[in-house]
Amino acid sequence: MNRIRIIGLIMLIIGIILQFSFENDGTDFLTGLLVGGGIGLLITGQIKSKKKSHSDV
Repeated sequence: MNRIRIIGLIMLIIGIILQFSFENDGTDFLTGLLVGGGIGLLITGQIKSKKKSHSDV
């Protein structure tokens, strides 16, 4: 696993732990961001998107 996927796994685990440890509704947004970002990083394994180059023909 590369570093980005490890960071994604850590974000996913932290988001799940925060979701079940706090009873406050204000943490739902934060945990959603952490879980969603973690899943995205686990799947893609990269942060920036690839740019499409346009050739002049």
